[in-house]
Amino acid sequence: MTSGNQRTPDVGDAATPLEPDGPNSIAVANGLLGDEWSLWIIRMALRGATHYTDWLKLGPIPGTALTTRLATLVQAGVLVKHRYHERPARYEYLLTTRGRQVWPILIAMWAWERSWVRDETVVLPRMRHTTCGSFTEPVLTCDSCRRAIRWREIDGRIGPSGDWSRNLPITARRQRSRSDKRPSEVVDETMELIGNRWSIAILGASFLGVKRFNDFQRRLSASPTIIADRLQAFCELGVLDQVPTAERADWMEYRLTSKGLAFLPVVLLVIQWGHRWFVAPDGPALIMQHTVCESPLHVILTCSACHEPLRGHTIEAVHADDPGTPAPPG
Repeated sequence: MTSGNQRTPDVGDAATPLEPDGPNSIAVANGLLGDEWSLWIIRMALRGATHYTDWLKLGPIPGTALTTRLATLVQAGVLVKHRYHERPARYEYLLTTRGRQVWPILIAMWAWERSWVRDETVVLPRMRHTTCGSFTEPVLTCDSCRRAIRWREIDGRIGPSGDWSRNLPITARRQRSRSDKRPSEVVDETMELIGNRWSIAILGASFLGVKRFNDFQRRLSASPTIIADRLQAFCELGVLDQVPTAERADWMEYRLTSKGLAFLPVVLLVIQWGHRWFVAPDGPALIMQHTVCESPLHVILTCSACHEPLRGHTIEAVHADDPGTPAPPG
């Protein structure tokens, strides 16, 4: 997943302080990672891309989109722009520590897409954990007790900076690429869940237990049209299921399906990455605890075969037509 030859820029590990009463860490993280080209640029950087021309050769990204995304990622501290030649001036873009730490999010997305998305236009490879040599599915694990995490074992509450209005990325909708100019590895369903400010807000509210239309509207302060559109889209994707309430058959509530619950690793890893690297002065947006061990929640990904923590450089993609691919076990 990561390149072992890429140089590490001399960038400190300090988090970026956020403005008082402004967008919180969740909003900033979702604003950065909810853009399909930004995700693709980070993915290619993890594979070794460092020069402007590298990204142009690797995908159909328009030059203007590449220029603006690189500038945004540099400003956010995900990349650092390094001048490596004086005359003429030439630059390279190197991942910082916070940029390299996006890899678990990308791995979690990959695993969810492989398991739950049926898109004939995108063939996703399997993952092999090179440490144990086995095919693997990443397991969301508590870093304190090393037990697999289940949704109902998480106690989450709104933190000091967790006002719903501060959770929303600044833009109403990030620019989506045209169908003929899109990252080849981006899956539409993933972007439906994270590529819209209202989508990610509704998804987060669902994991916090919100089920009814009026409660979504009250918490998010969004128009009924927006809420209805996103809930319908999530039902069509199979992420939410519309069911009658216990009180009345004509009242509906929206419950996370197995497919929706399986997106939990992506949600938690994005929140954790945002909390680590973007700090609101009044405190975190969410406070979470693993009820099994009663520790503050910190999640990692472990191998489903050997149960050891995964590392970006120990995961390799194995395509179906790879002549070196071993037969699946069993």
